[in-house]
Amino acid sequence: MQNNSNIYLSNKLPNMYMRLHGWSVICVKGLDKKKYLNNQFTIDMNLIDKHDYKIGAHCNINGKVWTSFFIVKYNDCYLYIVRSSICKKHLYELKKYSLFSKVDIFEDNNFHLFGLCGRNLDIILKNFFSISFNKCISVIKRDYFIFLKINQPINRFLIIVHENQVKKFLTVMKYAAALSTSTQWLALDIEACFPIIDKKISGRFILQSLDLKKWNAIDFNKGCYYGQEVLCKYENKRINTFTVCSLISNDSLFNPNIGESVEYLDNESGDKYHVGIVLSWVYIYSKRILLQIRIKKNFLKKKNVFFIQSNPFVKFTLFTR
Repeated sequence: MQNNSNIYLSNKLPNMYMRLHGWSVICVKGLDKKKYLNNQFTIDMNLIDKHDYKIGAHCNINGKVWTSFFIVKYNDCYLYIVRSSICKKHLYELKKYSLFSKVDIFEDNNFHLFGLCGRNLDIILKNFFSISFNKCISVIKRDYFIFLKINQPINRFLIIVHENQVKKFLTVMKYAAALSTSTQWLALDIEACFPIIDKKISGRFILQSLDLKKWNAIDFNKGCYYGQEVLCKYENKRINTFTVCSLISNDSLFNPNIGESVEYLDNESGDKYHVGIVLSWVYIYSKRILLQIRIKKNFLKKKNVFFIQSNPFVKFTLFTR
C-alpha cells in the first residue's frame, strides 16, 4: 500500500502502520528484577501476567514523574517502553541503587517498535499473523513478536518486534495497511489524554496531576517505592486540581513550545489567567494543531477559548471525540 504522511484524528483514521521513532525499549533481567522494580515503580509488579501489560510510572522521592511506561513480561525478563528523550536520564535514576541487587537494566536495541491503527484491525491480525484477542487478553506473544492491545482513543496495537523478524514484519504489513509516521501514534496518545512526558516535562509534576491515576498507573496498597509517601499524602488530602486534556485549533499552523504557558481570557472581566502548560502537540490534517496540556480542572469547560503564550492570536478549544 502507499505511504500516507497525513496525520488524522481517530474518527477519520484509515488502516495504518508506523515505526515508532521517539520511543525506546528497556530490558530488565536478573534474579532480583521483580523485587527491584517493585521498589522503584508505582505499580505492583506481582500483578503482571503473561496475558496482560501494565501502565506505570517511575518517580523521584518527591513523587514527581521521571517517566511513564508500558511494561510486559517476556521470557526471563521485563520489557517496557519509554520516550527516547528521557531514556538516558530515567536509566541513570533507576540504576542508582542497583549495586547490591542481581539486576541488569539496559536499553535493548534488539527490539523495534511499531504501531498499528485504523479499522478492521482484528481481521488484519487474524489473516496476517494468525492471532485474535478477546476481552480477557491484552497481550499476545508469538515467537519474536509481542502485540499489546490499547483501547484508547480507539482500538490500536503496539507491536514489539525482534530485529530478526523486522524484515518479515515489514513485508507482511505493506499488504495490510498504509505506511505512516510515528507522529500519527503520538496524535492518538494526545487524543487519548495519555500524558507525553518528554525531556522538558520529566521530573516536574506529581503523578496525580498528570492524570496517570486514570490509567491505573499507581498502586496505593503495595510496599514502599520512590515517591510513595508524598503520593499517598497527596491522594489522601484530595488536593489535586489538575488534569490532562486535548485542545484543538482551527485553520492555523505554527510551532508551539513544549512547556509553554496556556492562557484563558475572561471576556467579561478582561482578566487573563494562566491555566496550564503544553505537554505535546502535532499537526492534524488539514491545518489544525492538536495540543496536549496539563490544565487546572476548573477551566475545563467546552465553551472556553484558550491561547498559548507564543502565539496569542490563535484560538484553541477543548477537543472532544
